[in-house]
Amino acid sequence: MFDKLKIKSKSSNIAPANPAATPGSGPSKKQIYQSRSNFGVNLGGCFVLEKWIFHKMFPEGTDCELDAVTKLVKDSNTDETKKKFEEYWSGFMSEDDWKWLQEHKVTSVRVPLGYWDVNGGKYAKGTKFEKYATTVYSNAWDIFKKKFIEPAAAHNISVVVDIHGLPGGANGADHSGEKSSGKAEFWSDQSAQLTMCDMFEFIAKDLKSYDNIAGLQIVNEAEFANDPAKEQSRFYGAALSHIRKEDKDIPVIISDGWWPGQWAKWVQSNQSGNESIGVVVDSHCYRCFSDDDKKKSPPQIIQDLDSDLLTNIDRNGVDFMVGEYSCVIDGESWNKDNANSKRDELVVDYGKRQSEIIGRRAGFGSYFWTFKFESGNGGEWDFKTMVDKGAIVPTTILNGVPDSSKFDEKLEGNLSAHSDYWNGQNSNEKYEHDRYKDGFTTAWKDSEEFAKFNGSTIGREQAWKLARRAEHIKQKGDSKYIWEWEQGFDKGLEEFLG
Repeated sequence: MFDKLKIKSKSSNIAPANPAATPGSGPSKKQIYQSRSNFGVNLGGCFVLEKWIFHKMFPEGTDCELDAVTKLVKDSNTDETKKKFEEYWSGFMSEDDWKWLQEHKVTSVRVPLGYWDVNGGKYAKGTKFEKYATTVYSNAWDIFKKKFIEPAAAHNISVVVDIHGLPGGANGADHSGEKSSGKAEFWSDQSAQLTMCDMFEFIAKDLKSYDNIAGLQIVNEAEFANDPAKEQSRFYGAALSHIRKEDKDIPVIISDGWWPGQWAKWVQSNQSGNESIGVVVDSHCYRCFSDDDKKKSPPQIIQDLDSDLLTNIDRNGVDFMVGEYSCVIDGESWNKDNANSKRDELVVDYGKRQSEIIGRRAGFGSYFWTFKFESGNGGEWDFKTMVDKGAIVPTTILNGVPDSSKFDEKLEGNLSAHSDYWNGQNSNEKYEHDRYKDGFTTAWKDSEEFAKFNGSTIGREQAWKLARRAEHIKQKGDSKYIWEWEQGFDKGLEEFLG
């Protein structure tokens, strides 16, 4: 009961994050990493083992990481097991891998980690990994920084630190390191939640010196919960409070629990009109698991994406990402309507359609599942294969910076159209069209600065917009016509890309 009250207390007042953009200044490199739109990929199967991705780390008869490490230690010893894991982590990404990612315009990687990997296993006390965290995993965190964060930075690639494995599991599946009982035990364990909050505080402090941390994800695929999702809400709030003690800038990523609209409303309810709490909502897109999807043919799945992927959501003030997706469609679907005869073509159509819709609806970006497999080609789960086929394409990376004449032309045309329309609506109204001009100019000039960094575009648009909106109000004062600034800002972003 005490732990529950403590979690509730810590989550009761969620403080705003620092503005995504510094008033009076253009974006810093760190701010671009934190707010650009990402064309990304997961590095699955490394710090959180998954047998179907890399089976060599699994002794016979084991299926999850906890069972694997337990048997490896039993069959050999702790030192040999530690060496095996460290060689695996250290060799997972080669310099050629990083070069390939950069050459193919990948801007970010999402790296799944388990709580047992962090800070020498300090946060595994009282958990199922306690016996191994401070021995086998004692150097995992340092290896993560040296072999992943730092090489990524050298190639202008950011990192989403994804705490994929939580004690007891955030869902009923067994892809988070521990053998699942079919229950998401984490949500009823307030002691474990408090320990994770302390861990997130450490991570925020320890990684603050790195410019290329795009975000800290505090849970992966939280189980679905009816509204109000009290356990998740309390945990998210408490985690934010701990993280903001050390870092008021880092984007904090939460799971949508398979109900994105619910968590958009939660974010909105915890932030004011001018201040962001710095949260990005993560949604995953798979169309190969549910019975409903298996009943559909591939063309039907592709057609339905527009109406079932991140739809009917009030995005005002809320930024989204798609942290996992693939080009996989179930065999039952491929058996329908002679689809297998056009498989390559349909896979490309499916990937391109996802890329296009995600690019419009999840500004923070997308992360394909996954980058590499032990047994070579992972087919429609394989990022390299899908990129080479042309199925997965970067949709928000620019080839250059427009010249100033284009800005003048676009501003003049759009300001004139805006002014003419609204003056025509009510010629007696004293509109403030200069606010539209200010919003358009701000969005364009910020977009120019992003574009100078490898063609980056503003992706965390809502947080960025709130920051610049507050700056405008401080300079020009509030007004019932602040909507004109907002319309100008939105149009400036759109025209810069257009």
